[in-house]
Amino acid sequence: MCPLLLLLLGPGEGLAQPLGAFQSGNARLLTTDAASVIEHPVLGLQRSAIPVAAGFAVDTSLYADLLLAPNVGLRWAKALGSQRLVLGARYTHFVGASVYSAVVEAQEPAVQRFEPTLSGPTLYGAYGLTLGPLLVQGEARFAYFETSYLSLTGAAALHLSGPWVLIAEVGARIKGGSALRAAAGVRYGGERFGMALGAAYVDLSDPVFANGGLPVSPVLDFSWTFR
Repeated sequence: MCPLLLLLLGPGEGLAQPLGAFQSGNARLLTTDAASVIEHPVLGLQRSAIPVAAGFAVDTSLYADLLLAPNVGLRWAKALGSQRLVLGARYTHFVGASVYSAVVEAQEPAVQRFEPTLSGPTLYGAYGLTLGPLLVQGEARFAYFETSYLSLTGAAALHLSGPWVLIAEVGARIKGGSALRAAAGVRYGGERFGMALGAAYVDLSDPVFANGGLPVSPVLDFSWTFR
């Protein structure tokens, strides 16, 4: 999905226009950050955010909050013609260790001690380029929880018709070796209501799939933009 020919020719004035579906909302693709500016307050599962000024926005992930990992971040984004630049940081403080420990130890009597420590910072950056109805971008994300990891992901988002966008992501999570990550799906970006539905591929060595389960997890997001 790489528009090599368009890149070689260079985008014209028409191609420099941004994707309408990513002009606002929660600035998410499927599993990665969308290279776009958050223009209005938004309440969403993957991201809820309040724009401050000069491209800055304070944000959180409701998914993580609901899973007993409250988090807060600061995100900056800038649109320069057809180019998009995003930098962000977030800190997560995990408060559900006792709850998760009790559940695991109750289901697995052989486990004598389970103490997850998922608190720590996350840093990320993304660069995107809009080419008419197509957004191509790359994202780098570094996180340090129990151990550190770096993920590198490329993505393409194709505006189909109206508010519908087709999305594909592929990359690797590097932690003592690389593990493939990929996702595909669609996102609806209405005037206020937003929704994403897709599927993500995760590494076969993940413990949750150790008993023969499929290495695919659903991706679901809902958001509401306050204009």
